[in-house]
Amino acid sequence: MKLTVGTVLRETARFFAKRGLEASRLEAELLMAHLLATDRLRLYIDGDRPLTTTEISAYKDLIRQRLSGQPLAYITKKKSFLNWEFQITPDVLVPRPETEILVEKVVELCRPLGAGRLLELGTGSGVIAIALAHYLPDFQIDAVDLSPAALEVAAANAEVHNLTERINFYCGDLFAALTGLDQPVYSGIISNPPYIPTAVIPTLAPEVQHEPHQALDGGPSGIEVIARIMAEATAYLSPDGFLALEHGYDQFPAIEKLAKAAGFTTVLSYQDYSGWPRVAVCKL
Repeated sequence: MKLTVGTVLRETARFFAKRGLEASRLEAELLMAHLLATDRLRLYIDGDRPLTTTEISAYKDLIRQRLSGQPLAYITKKKSFLNWEFQITPDVLVPRPETEILVEKVVELCRPLGAGRLLELGTGSGVIAIALAHYLPDFQIDAVDLSPAALEVAAANAEVHNLTERINFYCGDLFAALTGLDQPVYSGIISNPPYIPTAVIPTLAPEVQHEPHQALDGGPSGIEVIARIMAEATAYLSPDGFLALEHGYDQFPAIEKLAKAAGFTTVLSYQDYSGWPRVAVCKL
């Protein structure tokens, strides 16, 4: 009996489900689409297409990689975020749905302004900066990251999206990356910073362990990087500017205190799709 696309997908989805992968069918399809260099719709159209011995062997290798804990996005080298697809490598975090909320809140804040300049700290793959550039065509964006390898990924993504003229990338540690520039003033500062306490990282899921720890580790309390951002942010903001941060589910009370101490007058909290506090917006 020849193994067809449809048969192999069904068996792989069952296998993944038994191994505890939640989106078992979706993951099986995305790996198959990656293998065959096609899209998921084509898998249904070509469900009766027999797979060659070489293709089956290659698919088994992809399955082994996934079950070893490698994130799906690192295997397929791409990930969808909001309305677009992005290149992803092991040098950057895998974009998560929670971060879409951060982008949506920033867009809501910026649209009434018409135009302006934004700063993203810790851009990683560039998905936040690029999404904001798509949604806010009259805004210029500066994006900073400590990792040169991450900035290469971000710059490549910006080029694919034809946004290299709108986004400037800087390598360095938070605001220090802007040293040497005329003191820029921003309508808003955005960050999805490292916010996981150092001691918690070894307990995270295997696939998260594959992601760059520098982008995860928020220091002993988890908010060390956030505190550093808070301490300097007001010097870079316009008088009616804002700071928008993604954070850990239990960190908002500490962030609110830091924000008030830094001079922000209003601190708002927004929940993620699971109902946890996940995004803080601090206004002057």
